Amino acid sequence: MDSDSIIKSCGECPEKSMCFNKLTNEELERIDKNKVVLKYKKGEIIAKQGAFVPQILYLQKGLVKVYKEINDTENLVLTIFPNGSLIGLPSLYSTSKMEYTVSALVDSVICAMDKQLFEDFIKQNGEFASAVISSMNSCLLYNFNRIKSLTHKQMNGRLAETILFLADSIYGSDEFKLSLSRKDMAEFTGMSVMSVVRGMKDFKESNLISDDHGYIKILNREKLMKISVTG
Repeated sequence: MDSDSIIKSCGECPEKSMCFNKLTNEELERIDKNKVVLKYKKGEIIAKQGAFVPQILYLQKGLVKVYKEINDTENLVLTIFPNGSLIGLPSLYSTSKMEYTVSALVDSVICAMDKQLFEDFIKQNGEFASAVISSMNSCLLYNFNRIKSLTHKQMNGRLAETILFLADSIYGSDEFKLSLSRKDMAEFTGMSVMSVVRGMKDFKESNLISDDHGYIKILNREKLMKISVTG
């Protein structure tokens, strides 16, 4: 972890969340004065399950995974967040501890903002509050679908769904350098590492994807979508 000595103001930040577009210049200035910008290396823990939550985190740059620690050796990856994401919204208006761990999948930059200030803006600025609720709603609906997928889909369906999710929601392209390890993929899909390796090999041999040392390309999106739906 490393603090950033050159801090860009929230008002000028091109990566700011849509929620922050609803804040006034004065409110953005207040965030500037009450935030810390930190750099994390790939693999570093950003927030730890069980710790108190004094801040809301904004992912200015990078990619992180959010996961539940089941025991000393097992984790369940709940979601992947790309840059522009707010992390920790469920902790608003609560003194509860972190219910999950957040770690960097690639080198990342986090803006840590005072949670109380965030709550004040929700009370004072209706448009900002609406944007925050909309963001939380999207996460909630995504989690509902994730539960359905993990409990009702077969392994190939879960793997196909994950590849499409990464292409559409994380990388924004059918060609991407996969930032997740096979272990990450296993913990995200509820599969074993060997099942992920075998599934990726089957998809490759069926010409659904190509995999060149972690560089993934979707070759047959239509069939991959069908497997995702019927799996």
